[in-house]
Amino acid sequence: MALAARFLIALLALTLVGAACSEDAPPVEFGEGEVPPAFPDDFPIPEGAQIGTTLIDRVNTRSEFIMTVAAVVSDMAQFFSVELVSDGYVIDSSEGSVADWSIEFSRGDLAGSIRILLLGQGLVSATAEINDA
Repeated sequence: MALAARFLIALLALTLVGAACSEDAPPVEFGEGEVPPAFPDDFPIPEGAQIGTTLIDRVNTRSEFIMTVAAVVSDMAQFFSVELVSDGYVIDSSEGSVADWSIEFSRGDLAGSIRILLLGQGLVSATAEINDA
């Protein structure tokens, strides 16, 4: 009888813990292939970009994703600068070199950055990060 009671208590505890975990989203979540939902629908994505690793950090209200594009750094810097301004973002800073470019932008309460890096063989990576605190 005592064994059956312990089993039922353990089963109940596991059920409660499982229910609690499934209701709450994890504080940090990694993904791949899709832009995190915190990014506005009008956030510019270059044509042909491949979305790679993604991060949702609910503790720091920060999301990011990495995309790879067949381009050169200066063309991607120009693309993001023009498209962000066209969509109502303010470019707070934009500077870099042929191998590495950083853009900081904002719109309302949303602040973000894009870092563009030369990968070689005609490819660049662009890491977009926003903080919507």
